[in-house]
Order: sequence, then structure tokens, then C-alpha cells
Amino acid sequence: MRTIRRILVAVSELKATAQAPLELAARIARGCGAELELFHSLSAPIYADTVVGDDRTLSAYARETQERALLRLDRLAVRLRVDGLRVAVHAEWDYPPFEAIVRRALASDAGMIVAARRGHHRFRALMGYTDWELLRASPIPVLLTRGRRRRGRAKVLAAVDPRHANAKPAGLDRQILRLAGQVAGGLGASVQLLHVMEPWLPAVPLRDLRPEARAALANLSSSCGLGATRNHLLSGSAAVEIPLAARRLGASLLVMGDMSRRGLQRWFIGDTAERIVDELRCDVLVVKPAGFKARIGRRRRGMYVLPNVPMA
Repeated sequence: MRTIRRILVAVSELKATAQAPLELAARIARGCGAELELFHSLSAPIYADTVVGDDRTLSAYARETQERALLRLDRLAVRLRVDGLRVAVHAEWDYPPFEAIVRRALASDAGMIVAARRGHHRFRALMGYTDWELLRASPIPVLLTRGRRRRGRAKVLAAVDPRHANAKPAGLDRQILRLAGQVAGGLGASVQLLHVMEPWLPAVPLRDLRPEARAALANLSSSCGLGATRNHLLSGSAAVEIPLAARRLGASLLVMGDMSRRGLQRWFIGDTAERIVDELRCDVLVVKPAGFKARIGRRRRGMYVLPNVPMA
């Protein structure tokens, strides 16, 4: 995995004074020597009869709205630039928001996306949430934050699976650890490893697998250049044990992988990664396997113009 050189921050509310994703991304960028881009997608639908005139007037409205968004983004960037951080701003008409964010991150060669995370996702199989869809669609690592800050030194917990259960790609663990190491370095944090052994081989007692699993964890951490780490080995359901372990260990950030199921499984069978994210109280950084392709078009959609509203 390449070194993070650019972080794209998805700014959803331009008028908000407190910007948790921005603050967290700035901390990581300073520590990693990366630059930031503050991005806002202009995705609200426009009724044609709200803009009086011809296409030129509609174009003027689009341009003025974009310029206002850029000014507000620049105000957010000013205080960061005072400290010497390189901060660019960008706003454009595109929809839906999650596609716009992914498109911009790919176009700007971002190494990570940072976005706000909502609370519990009710009816997640039927409703489209921007943070949820980002996790599903983005080939670029996505960090979701709720803005909660813990006292003391930050702790980064990396959830790995050195036994590669359920046909998990072998290289994904290394991607997780390399990214965890970069982010932890930027935050001045320590990295800890977590592996949950699920009882998928009932004929083999879990206690017989522990020595092998501990050795695999140690080999994995040393092969990724992390040196001595605290490794945690648990047994049970990953969807249950990982959120519990993150709370017990006081993790500030959980780094984990996601294979992003598609089709009927995506809608009616909750992925382990999605269930874990919903239960976490800390921030989460989700990494996709190498070779994952975004199934979205590279071309921007532009303005979302709806027909005139009929008068009563």
C-alpha cells in the first residue's frame, strides 16, 4: 500500500462550525506530511421553475452556487493553513453524494477519504446512507468519524485474520496493517492487533488453534514492520467480539477490511463488516482488497434538475 500523500475530506455541511472529519484529517495529515482537500458535492435537486430564464440563467445559478460553496470551504481551510498545512478546496455539481465523493477522490489521487459517520443505521438494507454507501463503493480507504475524542494517547486497533477464513484475500491483512501504521504514526498512536477466531471448524477445538494463531499474528506484525505490538486473540463471532474488544481496550480507531458483498447478499444478508461498523463507538477505517473496482461511472452527473412543479 502506498504512502498517504493526499486526504480528501467530505464536507457535508458548509455552515457547520464544528467539523469533526476535518479536525481528525488535519491531525493525520500533519503527522504524515500529507495535504488535504476539502470537498463538497452540490447534489441537492433543483426544480426547473425555481430558476427563471433560459439555460444561460441556469448555468449562472450553478456557477454562483459553486462559488459560494468554495468561499465557505476556503474559510474552513484558512485556520489550517496558518499552521503550514497544505489545504485545497473543491466543490462541484454531482450526485448522489457518495458517488461524487468517490469520483473526486479518484480524480485527485487521494490515498484516504475522511467523512462523518451517522449514528445507528436503521433499515440499512433498504435506505441509502452516504457513509454506508461510501464503504460499499469506494476502492480508496474510508475513515468514518463521529467526532468523539478520547483523553490520553490515541490507540489504533487493527482487526486482522491471519488464517484467512472465508476465503479472505491474504494480502488484505498487510494492507490493513500498513495503513494502520501510517495513521497511527500521524496521530502519535500505538497499534494493537486483534484476531477473532470463529468456530468454523467444530471438529477442531479452538484451544488447539491458539498457538498457531498467536504465531501468525506475531509474524504478520513483524513482516509489516510494526515491531513489537500488543496482540489480542479472542474466539466467537467477529461481529460481536470486535466492537466489544474495541470498547474494552479503549480504541480510538479501528482499522478493518471489507470484501463488500454484492447482489442479494448485499441487501438481505448484513456483511460482518457492516454489522461491526454499526456497533462501534470509536472511529473506523475500512480498507478494500487490492484490485477492488468502484462500480460507478467516472464522469460527473452535473446538476440534478427536476421538472417544474405543477401549480394547484
